[in-house]
Amino acid sequence: MEKQQDRLWFRELQSSGEETLYACRAVLWHGRSRYQQIDIVETEMHGLVLFLDGVVQSAQRDEFIYHEVLVHPAMWSHPAPRRVLIIGGGEGATLREVCRHQDVRRIVMVEIDGELVDICRRLLPQWHQGSFDDPRVELIIGDGRAFVEETEERFDVAVLDLSDPMDESPAALLFTQEFYELVAQCLTPMGCVSVQGECISPQKVAAHARIVNTLKQVFPVVHPCPYSLHSFHRPDAHILATKNPQWSVDAVVQRARSMAMPLRYLNAPMVEKLFTVPPYLEEAYALHREPLTDAAHHLTWEDLL
Repeated sequence: MEKQQDRLWFRELQSSGEETLYACRAVLWHGRSRYQQIDIVETEMHGLVLFLDGVVQSAQRDEFIYHEVLVHPAMWSHPAPRRVLIIGGGEGATLREVCRHQDVRRIVMVEIDGELVDICRRLLPQWHQGSFDDPRVELIIGDGRAFVEETEERFDVAVLDLSDPMDESPAALLFTQEFYELVAQCLTPMGCVSVQGECISPQKVAAHARIVNTLKQVFPVVHPCPYSLHSFHRPDAHILATKNPQWSVDAVVQRARSMAMPLRYLNAPMVEKLFTVPPYLEEAYALHREPLTDAAHHLTWEDLL
């Protein structure tokens, strides 16, 4: 944070040699939890913005795109999702979108940073919209990997709303083949998982491609879902993976159409195109084939940003 010409600016390091400055109206929170630096800033362009470790995570004016794409294609990929697991997503917007599905009976949310949850519950009600108080929700403050290692519960859908898998990050070992194998064990036979899948710009596609290829070691069907946010300054993609070898786009579209959910980004025509990727991504999947493992999970800022 710095002041220039009587204006307050938040400085975000995007990658080597690049920075973004956000003109700020107010700082709602600036502090460090046990796990990460947390900043909540009211910006001129994006409204309220949540930064973790100095990197934008969620912005008020376009977060709905990120969270709708992360949650609903996975929910529509299961014929009757009743039990849902969320790992991460401390601001509560992923939980908000899962709670829209009235047939869901139980939602377990595991978030390692309890301080982040408390701050977001107080300062970002626009994100969670009271979803933490839904009686179907069990919030567990703990390590997501430890949870899937120890639980005997089975889920129809898992949503992994995780921060970048840097070496220093609590999410570093939540993008590996071994972790995805644990998640798959927690899923019912038709179960599916949605994964925050990083940047897909041509300059920075290696990490995304390796995550896709890691999921392919575990799941028979894996589909990236590209999207773009103004607040992220780049194209990104979530990744849908399912244990159901008969999964089809048509079935997902039909579920989306039948539910007629009042969303702001996704509808049936959007879902029809959601799983389409450009040729350069197919090239990247062929080039960056090495899966991420517990022994070889190291990614750098140059890989990710």
